[in-house]
Amino acid sequence: MEINKKPQANSMKEYHLKDNEYYKGINWRLFNLIQPHAKAILEVGCAEGLFGAAVKEKINCSYYGIESYPPAAEKAARHIDEVITEDIETLKLPFQKNTFDYLIFGDVLEHLKDPWAVLRNLKPYVKETGSILASIPNISHISIFESLLSGKWTYTQAGLLDKTHFRFFTLHEMKKMFHETGYKISQIEPIPFTTHYYEKMIRKLSHVRACMGIYHTDFEEEARAYQYIIKAEKR
Repeated sequence: MEINKKPQANSMKEYHLKDNEYYKGINWRLFNLIQPHAKAILEVGCAEGLFGAAVKEKINCSYYGIESYPPAAEKAARHIDEVITEDIETLKLPFQKNTFDYLIFGDVLEHLKDPWAVLRNLKPYVKETGSILASIPNISHISIFESLLSGKWTYTQAGLLDKTHFRFFTLHEMKKMFHETGYKISQIEPIPFTTHYYEKMIRKLSHVRACMGIYHTDFEEEARAYQYIIKAEKR
């Protein structure tokens, strides 16, 4: 395992305040999209490397990570082949083009100031047969409507209103981002979270939408989606 350290330009203050569990998560729905043919994978925002460790148990591949938070990167280096501790938005990748079968963005794109530029810049490093795999929080989840109706937009240490998020996406804007950066989405899977209370609110808001003539046939499904899993290829 190797770790390549470089000085960080951005403050890591808010990341120091997060609960330790924040860096240990594995999104199993994202994991299940990885096929055994993969030989080289790059994960942007690899945290402590537990997702990569699970992948390496599943398939025989070279697994690389980029992680800007040094304490997490140190732990990731124990689990995957190489970790680069640097900001992906300023990093010049030390890899050959057309190297990776998968680029992984597990709840990462929303933390970037310019995720559009990152997706464009990393595109040459994806094989012609390769894919982008991403999980992205959905800002049109019903819990956000509840907050807005209460006059609140309160940032938290994790979740949809994580205070380290720079960008917020609806499903429409996710699709638009991938299209504008030169990718074709081949698969989208919602990860829903709802309750009886939320279902009542969704029904009421659907009625308001119909009364006001706001056309959005997928409103109810999107209001239940806490995040989306996206698979995309170069076009």
